[in-house]
Amino acid sequence: MGDRTRRTRHARGLFAGISSNYDTPAKLFGLFQYRRWHRELVSRLAPHTPSLVLDMCTGTGAVAEELLRQTDSRIVAADLTRSMLKAASERPGLRSPRVSFIETDAQSPGLADGSFDAVVFTYLLRYVEDVPTVLSQLGRLLRPGGVMASLEFAIPNGAWHPLWLLHTRVVLPLGLRAVSRGWGEVGGFLGPSISEFYRRWPPDRLEEAWREAGFGDVSTSRLSLGGAAITTGTRL
Repeated sequence: MGDRTRRTRHARGLFAGISSNYDTPAKLFGLFQYRRWHRELVSRLAPHTPSLVLDMCTGTGAVAEELLRQTDSRIVAADLTRSMLKAASERPGLRSPRVSFIETDAQSPGLADGSFDAVVFTYLLRYVEDVPTVLSQLGRLLRPGGVMASLEFAIPNGAWHPLWLLHTRVVLPLGLRAVSRGWGEVGGFLGPSISEFYRRWPPDRLEEAWREAGFGDVSTSRLSLGGAAITTGTRL
């Protein structure tokens, strides 16, 4: 699919540069919360026993692998970055007939309405221009009563906020620069990107956007002292 927006072009370039060595730096500089967040995210879907799940922005397939562990679902793993999708398809834990892979864009996924019982996505909304449209596009892929769950970085409050700033503005840029040029770009981008997104989309406004996109029972929970957030909703 063609590049549609500045944010889409930036996301494709950013992740293409780190697809070959994504998981280990992500775990390390995520303070080893990476896998825990994925387990918690998938646990929000598992009780609904979905038959078919769309893992949008699958990256290297870590969430898809967790879906295989916790559910009996068939999984469509989707990403707009071809090199990320290739890394996911080569992931040993995803060598299963229950998993298929597609290259597509969350802003215009080109999939049939009502195709899925559940949709899950991670770290997506910071990379799109039109958040309400993306939520609506993903929502239309769900059958009525289907569930959607997202994982995103968040900003801790209170005494943890200065430490979060230190980690995202100093530790990440310096540490990731030592990993590779591509990771150095991520390190310099990540903290300001999270702050800018939360300035535009504070949690209450984001939940309202979910409701306006046709979701009920919308709720958000914070993880790891507020450093991550999971939002869930049910398609009306």
